[in-house]
Amino acid sequence: MSFLNRFRKQAPPEAPEMPPVPTVSTKARGFVPPPPRPSAPVSADPQVARLEQRRQAIENAIELVERSADPDSSYQQRIAVLGTTLDSIEAEIRAATPLERRELPALPPVPIERLEVTLDPVPVVRFSIGSSDFHYAEEIDWAERGNQIVHGDLVPVAPDAASLIPDTIARPIRDELAAHLERSLFAFATDARDRALEGRPQAAGVTLADLAIPCPKCGDWELWGGVCLRCLEHETRLRELNAERSRVLDERTSEIEDRQRQVEQLPIQRHRLAQTIAEIQALQS
Repeated sequence: MSFLNRFRKQAPPEAPEMPPVPTVSTKARGFVPPPPRPSAPVSADPQVARLEQRRQAIENAIELVERSADPDSSYQQRIAVLGTTLDSIEAEIRAATPLERRELPALPPVPIERLEVTLDPVPVVRFSIGSSDFHYAEEIDWAERGNQIVHGDLVPVAPDAASLIPDTIARPIRDELAAHLERSLFAFATDARDRALEGRPQAAGVTLADLAIPCPKCGDWELWGGVCLRCLEHETRLRELNAERSRVLDERTSEIEDRQRQVEQLPIQRHRLAQTIAEIQALQS
């Protein structure tokens, strides 16, 4: 600021522009908000003021219950949302039941040969299927807890599942089957390691076909050991849907029961309102 400007009359600072007041509106179709209830003037008598507050609260509670039968009330909107959610869940359950059966190609009964399991220094599993050799080994990273050794997962060292699939099986089934075989070969190697650790005999007469047996329930391939991942995923999804359905049903039942209790208490609320108004009139007379 220059020397002369210090003595000049400065313009008053402009007031900051206030943001517009947002208009509160409801998303309910056809909803018309009730006119604001006129509030009673604040009394100089603290006892009367407390009674006026009580009267206002009781009137609001009574009005809320009486308006709950209105289709545009918050209660009816919550019930409608819960009902729509419930219908959607039940439709998804019906669409997923029963699980659609698949017709998938089987694998030839090529025997699994030269199965070898060594445990020292770490478990290693080797076997061959036809001209393909497979090699699985644990990483040398054991966790010791007292006298118990916790074994980690086997790591595939030389997997080549795609070479086991006949050329007659084309894509995309071929790619899906290759991914399944990688998991099933891993399950077979893990089972062979566990049998050796526990001193149990190895499974005899196992063939490539045993690694992709069609599931009797859905037709998808089962892993070695009889686990069908498609059925497992489907059962998990159905449990989640049924749990969500139970939760929504409980919430809707709770809403209905709460409103029923409020309706049953209306005579008591109206009696309390009449008593409060009588006490106010007695103090003001």
